[in-house]
Amino acid sequence: VGERLVVTADRVVPRHGAPPVEALLVEDGVVREVGTREQFQGHESFRYFEGSVVLPSFIDPHQHAYLVTADPHSDSLLAFDSALADLLAAVRRFIEREPTGDSWLRYHGYRPLHLDILRSPTAAELDSVCPDRPLHLISRTYHESVVNSAGLAALGITPATPDPAGGRIVRDRRGRATGVLLETASFLAEAASRTQMDTSVWVERVMSYGRLLASMGITRIGDGAVPADAADTLSAGLDHVGIDLHPLLVGEQIDQPVLMPGMTAKVLADGGEYCHLCFTGRQMGRVMRNGVRAGLGPDRALATAVGRRTGRPRRGARGTWHTGIRITNDSGLDALMGKASEIGAGLAVHAIGNGAVQSVLDAIDAIPGAAADVPLRVEHAMVLDPDLSGRLADSGAHIVVQPGLLHEFGVELTRSPVPDPLRLIPLRTLTDAGASIALSSDFPATDLNPWRAITDAVLRLDSRGDPVHPEETLTLEEALTAHTTGAAAALGVPGGSLEPGSPADFIVVDKDPYALAPQDLMSITTLATFRAGAQTYSHT
Repeated sequence: VGERLVVTADRVVPRHGAPPVEALLVEDGVVREVGTREQFQGHESFRYFEGSVVLPSFIDPHQHAYLVTADPHSDSLLAFDSALADLLAAVRRFIEREPTGDSWLRYHGYRPLHLDILRSPTAAELDSVCPDRPLHLISRTYHESVVNSAGLAALGITPATPDPAGGRIVRDRRGRATGVLLETASFLAEAASRTQMDTSVWVERVMSYGRLLASMGITRIGDGAVPADAADTLSAGLDHVGIDLHPLLVGEQIDQPVLMPGMTAKVLADGGEYCHLCFTGRQMGRVMRNGVRAGLGPDRALATAVGRRTGRPRRGARGTWHTGIRITNDSGLDALMGKASEIGAGLAVHAIGNGAVQSVLDAIDAIPGAAADVPLRVEHAMVLDPDLSGRLADSGAHIVVQPGLLHEFGVELTRSPVPDPLRLIPLRTLTDAGASIALSSDFPATDLNPWRAITDAVLRLDSRGDPVHPEETLTLEEALTAHTTGAAAALGVPGGSLEPGSPADFIVVDKDPYALAPQDLMSITTLATFRAGAQTYSHT
């Protein structure tokens, strides 16, 4: 419970899109009144943040606090993924610092298409720096990883091992595993190689991470993959430093949803980079032509690498064509929707490709009452056409998107453009259709800073500065709303504003975002963060 205080600044924004006020009165952790500075002048506890702006705090409804805090080497490879030689040299240095033994070694954060070889390393290449101990390198998104030969042996992978459902063991032309693991195969290795950390050490890491969140102006998060048996400890550690947690529950592996009454389960409908795309015959023709054109262009090597990842199209029903990996098939989605409706659980369904999104919507339609009974979130929804965007809006599901992916991966995503009328993260189309949108980071897949997602929602530029479907931009007000009240709605809680009766979760920033050019939003610094009226962070 926060103290009774009056907060005032040069500008106080009670809700994005509402007129600014001069001050707000906080009592028992709740905003009681908003108004002018003069009307609250007589209160004992009066804090004036001169030269600053007060905003509702950010809510990040999809990130990965558990994976980051449970892995002491999270993002350790990010600075070394421009060349294979640099990556292997960094891994060698990391290994030299490890205690001796025969347990798994594990490092996270490389981006396969950022390497000069435009692919993941192989087991043979990892063997050159670690020949006799299981080694696991995990890509930044977790959807792809690679193990060395000792890692393959530890996982029991032989030439006769079948691909797991929803995953792939990449093999050479002779059928031998290369060490590269995709989707559920990667998740299996992630669970096997996960560090067995002392609980007290982990909780310290959780609290340190919570303080980092507060420094970014974040007071509430949804965690996109929390083992059910770790949720209470993670929640308590974050709460201790002023962060509210909403866990999306999984089992031992990321791809294993756990349904519990009153809680939300995480479900993977399709892969990440290997998402389920569905094309008409005409669109498939455009894809092929775009691929040929890109293969002759200045980025032909990257375009070829992206094409290899897409894989061979598969002919489906009614003349459609499909690419990518499905993790939970149509009948599986129907069963989960029915179970959630029966026990009163929510679902957060990872569905990146239009094929997966269509299956999620079909599952809603297949279960009578599901739309009303099941609190539903669709995570990512990256590839949509206007019809599918309209169906999403009509479903009432909350759409949790990550515009930061446009900056982080936009160059590779656009080497062979999706065919019309499909668009990447079509924020304007979704908004105009009336969809409930929430912005999030998906950290560590993209930058944790909320201003990154907001900037990318407004500008939609890739890392080279080239626009990605610029007709799909949001206004600044819309983007800020989606990272506050929209994000709160996705989590099923009140909040995201500073209107009377709202939780007193707010931040003090050094610049007014509404007075800045969009390209300058990332320069904003959080000076203070408050949760329920109590200060949890101060910039020094």
